[in-house]
Amino acid sequence: MIGPCAKQVVVATIIAPDGSYFASTNYCISAQETCPRVGMKTGEGYELCKSVCNQPAHAEINVLQAAGNKAKGGKLYIFGHTYACDSCKQAAKEAGIVEIIIGNPPPITS
Repeated sequence: MIGPCAKQVVVATIIAPDGSYFASTNYCISAQETCPRVGMKTGEGYELCKSVCNQPAHAEINVLQAAGNKAKGGKLYIFGHTYACDSCKQAAKEAGIVEIIIGNPPPITS
């Protein structure tokens, strides 16, 4: 059953230069009641996220895919985690993200 990560729900949001908002999470295709990484340090056991939980990607990668070319020049906000891993930072750089910010994005204004 598709659902949230049992360990830590992370929400990644991109605000594109044109003001478009894109958001995604670190959802799991085979959500678990208990995280298979319980007791591991942050950054350890990510292979279990894919093999047990069928997590397609980190929230940052999911939102980069959702934004596509609109990510270029945009800002990436991460809520629910204290850092972006090296592979997510590299993907953001390759997509043209100009800044990664830990925290909520500003509210949508019309």
